[in-house]
Amino acid sequence: MIRAVRKTFCFGAGQGFARASPIDVRLADRHASALAMLVPLLGCGEEAAAIAFDGLAASDGDPAAAAALKAIAEEERIHDRLLHGLAERLPPTTATALRREARRFHIDLGRGSTLTHLARIAAIDAGVCTILSRLLRPGSPVAGDQAVAGMLARIRLDETRHVRLSRSLVLMRADGRQFEDVAHAAREALANVIMLAADAFEDLVVDPARLRADLGSLPQGLLRS
Repeated sequence: MIRAVRKTFCFGAGQGFARASPIDVRLADRHASALAMLVPLLGCGEEAAAIAFDGLAASDGDPAAAAALKAIAEEERIHDRLLHGLAERLPPTTATALRREARRFHIDLGRGSTLTHLARIAAIDAGVCTILSRLLRPGSPVAGDQAVAGMLARIRLDETRHVRLSRSLVLMRADGRQFEDVAHAAREALANVIMLAADAFEDLVVDPARLRADLGSLPQGLLRS
């Protein structure tokens, strides 16, 4: 990989990073433009997650948990690089309002105790898995592009593990039910941000209303043993 400098999606100034391998995007123009609106939303989440997991790792007194959290932070940085590589192959878009709302949303996720933060992360990462699953549904435009689908499927697989770790840390240290309200509120906030790009989802054959309803509810048993 070669070194490069780029702007971040939401957090921080330009920084050096290892450029991901180029992605051969074969989406139709309409679908590529729609995906270009969504990539900054996903990328903002990856940047925020890397920062969050680094912070959680630094403050965790359990060496094993800290190492696991640090490993997830590195995976989030890999996702970030992959999404920047994808964005470079899509039509340019500023998506200023989307980025602003996404940034505010992710800043709010970090408020409160460590366990509150982890509960919110488990809920939000589960929501990201739902979003990616809808985009990758068989017969959808994204699923028909092998390179793009493969990259997003890789991210989804990693995110499922992130959900499991965040959830397990909460349940090992507390009764997860006490965090269900804040986790549900985080899901509602995620749904509100995502719906700012409802037209893009519709262009990619994802029903925005159904997605909003699913994102706005907390998966049953997520924070229960």
